[in-house]
Parts: sequence; C-alpha cells; structure tokens
Amino acid sequence: QRTSSAISLQNEALVWSLAPTEAYQPAPIDIAVCRAVQLELEPLRWNNYELLPASVKLTNTGETVILSARWDSEQCPSLEGGPLEGRYLFSQLHFHWGLSALDGSEHTIDGYRLPLELHVIHFAERFGDQDTAQASPGGVLCLVYFFNLKSNPNRFVEPVVEALERILLPESYTKLEPFPLNDLFHAFTDEYFLYWGCTRNGPQVTPLLWLLSRTQEPLDFRQLKQFNRLLDRRMRPRCSLQPSDTARPSKGRHLFHVNPRTPMSVSTLRIEPPE
Repeated sequence: QRTSSAISLQNEALVWSLAPTEAYQPAPIDIAVCRAVQLELEPLRWNNYELLPASVKLTNTGETVILSARWDSEQCPSLEGGPLEGRYLFSQLHFHWGLSALDGSEHTIDGYRLPLELHVIHFAERFGDQDTAQASPGGVLCLVYFFNLKSNPNRFVEPVVEALERILLPESYTKLEPFPLNDLFHAFTDEYFLYWGCTRNGPQVTPLLWLLSRTQEPLDFRQLKQFNRLLDRRMRPRCSLQPSDTARPSKGRHLFHVNPRTPMSVSTLRIEPPE
C-alpha cells in the first residue's frame, strides 16, 4: 500500500502536468462543487503571516483597492506545501465587489455570486520578482476568499473598511496602523478548491494557479457599502462587475477539491466566523 506522501507527490505531479494547457484558459470560473475531483496533497504551510509589518498601505487604483505591506526583516509572509513547488512570497492583496450584495464576487459558486471577493497574490521565490514570475505558469499564485453578509461586523476587516473613507478618490492612498495579515483571513491547510486559469490585462496574459478557500469570511452590510462608495477614474462609484457578467463554466478543465475533511452538504462553503 502506497504511503500518503507518495500519493501526495503523485498528485502534485498531476496538477503541474495540466499547467501548460489549462493555465491559459480564462479565469475566473464557476466553481461547480459537484464536479470537483477530490485530491490529496500535503498540507499548506503558512510562514510569518503572524508577523507585524513595518508599514501597511491601502490604495484606490481606480480599478480595485490594493493592500501592500513592508517588513523590516527578510521574514515576509510566504506559503509552501500543498501543490506548490518551492516557496511563494506575499506580494499584495486586493478586493472585488459589485453594485449590490448579489454580484460582488468574480467567481461564482454553483452559479451564485457572493458580496465580496479577496485575492491574496504570491509569486514564486525562484523567479526573483513578480514581473518575471507572471510570465510562467505557476509563477504567480492567487488565494481567493469569499465574504458573506452577516448581521454583525467583521472586526478584523474593520481597519480596512474605516480607511476606505480616506481613499474615495482614484489614485489616492493612505497608511494603516500595522496589523498581522492573517487577521484578515483564515490560513487554510486543506479544504480548498484548486484550478489553473489566466487573467488578461490588455495584451498581457498572466497564467495563475488559483486556490480558493472553502471557508467564508463574514461581513456586514455597512462594511460592504463602504466599498460601494469608492470612485473610479471616471469619478463614478467603482464596482468590479456588471450584473450581466458571468463567470466561465469550468467545463473542459480540471477543478480539484483538495483534502476534503467535512462532508459535502447543501451548503457548498463552510461558514466559520473568526474567533
């Protein structure tokens, strides 16, 4: 009987064998949970996400809100394990939202959108920098978190929400009181979805490895509405999507459910409020 680590290595090789073709198919997609193939991989390992940054900056680009951070030491947050080859360094995180609570997320889950989607971008350390990394499949990793509306505010995301008031205008930025990045989202080691897909920005194509947390983060309506107030370059309220936009179906490529630990039920995503 094969060991668990041998199975994990074989499955990691399977994931990477798909990269040359599937990494250039469009993303985001619809996460059709019933179609996801269960896959066993080594647990993800989160490094230095609990460390306090020296500075944290929040920027309204006119397209999205980007949170960037700087650490005094070489110990910046990074990710290893799972399907990853080597170490992936934190680059930035940004948000996607819509005109209402029904059309915010870029991905859909079984055809439905959630109010807010967070992307945490990493690049493979072996490339040296993100610009070099983004030319190669597997050079850039995007962690995805979904937020769902709850009656109580999320105290962990509140520092970001409060700062949105100071960056209503496009190309504006503000500094935040430093906080550990893992305050904003759960560090998951298993129970996630995985697929390959690319994004396009004009002529530039960026192939990405996508890891989507099965655990939703909470958010209340007031916090969501603060995102709706941000202005784009035309000085209009910025939203990432129009209601007519649809995520692509995942047919024709592999969607994996990695290390499932809880039974699939009517609820496709677990809801686990932060402690």
